[in-house]
Amino acid sequence: MRHWAMVLHFYQPPTQEDDITNNVLNFCYLPLLRMLVQKSGYGLTVNISGCLLLQLQKLGSGEFFELTKELIKEGKIEIINSVLDHPLMPVMESDVTLRQIKVNSKVLKELLGVSKTQGFFPPELAVDSPILDLIKSSYVVVDERALDKPDPIVKYHDKYLVVNNRAIGEIFRSYPDQLGVETVMERLQNGLTITANDAELFGHHYTERLQVLADLLSSSEVKFITVAEAIKRYGDVATTVTEIKPSTWQNNKGFDLWTRNRLQQKYLKLLQTVHAMKYNRELFDRATSSCYLYWLSNWPWWHPGLVEKGASNLIKSVKNAKAEAVYQDFIQSMWRYHKSGKVEMNYQKYGEVRKLDNDYKQL
Repeated sequence: MRHWAMVLHFYQPPTQEDDITNNVLNFCYLPLLRMLVQKSGYGLTVNISGCLLLQLQKLGSGEFFELTKELIKEGKIEIINSVLDHPLMPVMESDVTLRQIKVNSKVLKELLGVSKTQGFFPPELAVDSPILDLIKSSYVVVDERALDKPDPIVKYHDKYLVVNNRAIGEIFRSYPDQLGVETVMERLQNGLTITANDAELFGHHYTERLQVLADLLSSSEVKFITVAEAIKRYGDVATTVTEIKPSTWQNNKGFDLWTRNRLQQKYLKLLQTVHAMKYNRELFDRATSSCYLYWLSNWPWWHPGLVEKGASNLIKSVKNAKAEAVYQDFIQSMWRYHKSGKVEMNYQKYGEVRKLDNDYKQL
């Protein structure tokens, strides 16, 4: 029997525009949740970032909360915890990480009625050994690159690691053509498969993939189960590992997609400068999202307007001349780069690399 433990990650940045969140809500989240309510005989594992739940509460999306609570009550979905504002945990100060884990748990309880979770979803699946030691959940979702031998479930110290299968998960994220059930099923192996994907893939980024998921849930060839159920079935035979590699679900070395260029380092310096001072925690935390560093990567994405929103929250969180100087240096450097012509050059380079990669895969 083939078992599939699928993890769906719902997230919008804490400074996302209301109209964009509303668009994703109406064309992705609600159709996805309505479909899941109609289906039966399956289990999925779901992470909904606390910052998204707070946005949806502000927007008055009663149906989102009603459908999610119904799925929880019927045992169709298992909710797992994370950090509130989606920071890249390995580059964040530990006190910030622990605070956001605690606040996220509180949001899950207040808005979804979930008082206890077993699992944990690290944003971008970004982990290293110190982060895994910091997380006190029973299991953590990681990417297969964290391990030398990526079994679906392994035991690590006092917890299980459940391992994202890239060969399957990447089909939903980057398959270049219209995706069908047959394409997925022919790649699915016997035994247990675990995948982690953004929920936005199913209706927002790709319109046909919501129907693909619906058809997969109805298939008699695979049984969808929660990660908690997968651990009950397969945990006793899990191998033990003592070391993991710094990794994410992106194709990069360690965490360099978020840290390698000069602008990313300046943003991190601004974070560190403000963190060393007395600051407003809510504003500071809203500036920690991994998206700001990702949008500074220019590999391929570049969005200085949204990054400036994050940086402005940082400088609003503290009144200090030193922080203001670091902020101004960052902002001026970012907009100089924006006007330099290098943004377009990197878009072109990225496109060439992706084309070569796709050509290689088709050989």
